[in-house]
Amino acid sequence: MENANNVMDLARALGEGIKNHKVLLAYDEAKAAFEADEALTAEMAEYNADRACLAEEFAKDHAMQDERVIDALKAKMDELASKINHNENYLRFVDAQKAVSELMKHINEQITYYAFGVLPQSECTHDCSTCGGCH
Repeated sequence: MENANNVMDLARALGEGIKNHKVLLAYDEAKAAFEADEALTAEMAEYNADRACLAEEFAKDHAMQDERVIDALKAKMDELASKINHNENYLRFVDAQKAVSELMKHINEQITYYAFGVLPQSECTHDCSTCGGCH
């Protein structure tokens, strides 16, 4: 049990170290700006509401679907999606999420390597000394 406690202490220390990494700090900053952007939040809420309405329309029997409603919802959603996808706070947040995912991937690869001796799969370099194993 002592070894298990030690491993949990190491995991806690790793987590504390990760949360202070520049990638996580940038993520927290981007997330705060994303959440504070009232116009973006409203646009996203409106987009999700329209998506739910569109799903309800598509759930109807085909003969009962109103093509004008469907077309109007699609057009409105396209306009909202364009606004959202060009919003600086949204773009920063998406980039920050990708950076966190990439960092966590590398951390998990290192843990897997040191715990199990398994190198991560990567593109074949045709140099077996760099390989984590054939497909």
